[in-house]
Amino acid sequence: MAIQTGNIKYRGSFKSIRNYVNLHDPRTFAGEKGGANRDLIMNNPAFARTRENMVEFAGCGKACKAIRKGLNNLLPDQTDKRFTARLMSLVKVINRHDIEGEHGRRGIFFTEAHTIIQSLVFNKLNNLADKWSRLFIVAHPVSKAEATLNVTNFTLKDCDIPKGATHYRLLNHLSAISDYTYSELTRQYEPLSGLDATNAFKYSEYTPVETALTVELKAEFPVGTVIGDDCTILECVGIEFYIPNGKGKYTPTVGNSLVMKDVF
Repeated sequence: MAIQTGNIKYRGSFKSIRNYVNLHDPRTFAGEKGGANRDLIMNNPAFARTRENMVEFAGCGKACKAIRKGLNNLLPDQTDKRFTARLMSLVKVINRHDIEGEHGRRGIFFTEAHTIIQSLVFNKLNNLADKWSRLFIVAHPVSKAEATLNVTNFTLKDCDIPKGATHYRLLNHLSAISDYTYSELTRQYEPLSGLDATNAFKYSEYTPVETALTVELKAEFPVGTVIGDDCTILECVGIEFYIPNGKGKYTPTVGNSLVMKDVF
């Protein structure tokens, strides 16, 4: 695929050449007009591999949507504009790790890719939570139905405090993501666990930015929740900044940060 490098700008196409841009991408792309239509792609034997790729891509998109749903109360304040693109790339990598599956039907097994998931970056423009990660001590039982965050004498430096922020809270967030496999019945990818996209979280109290914080935060799913072997728990730890808004209320400010602390 060609990429325009000059400063010439125009609208429309030159004969067989078309130009386009992608959301959040400053580059201008160029490509030839025309090509195969929908009927050829969906029915012609020459496009069999394309159809297989389309099925897997749709499955990865469904898994990404579930992860975003599990993190819904943290988005978009804790992420940058390229987060979804990075997430989709990561899920596709996990999809390719199923070397035993048939192409076009390969599973998305998060339970076998904990290290890959833990590499996910929420915001490349703000890595404060990653900087403090060594201060966040986490633990969870074998049941995986809860996880505890322990922080001792957590202290903010002046350079870490966003302009105008007077208070902060630490958070311990759990979200479940199921393994996905292709279903011949529905002809699409389906989650193996009914807990897919569920979450649980715990916040600390609103704390003045100049005050050191020692706290234990236990995030837990509802009593009786059973986490199966086909489900992975993502534990995210982060910080949110606030300013008072009268009558005991607080308004969020910029500067929030989140890190993938554990995957189990």
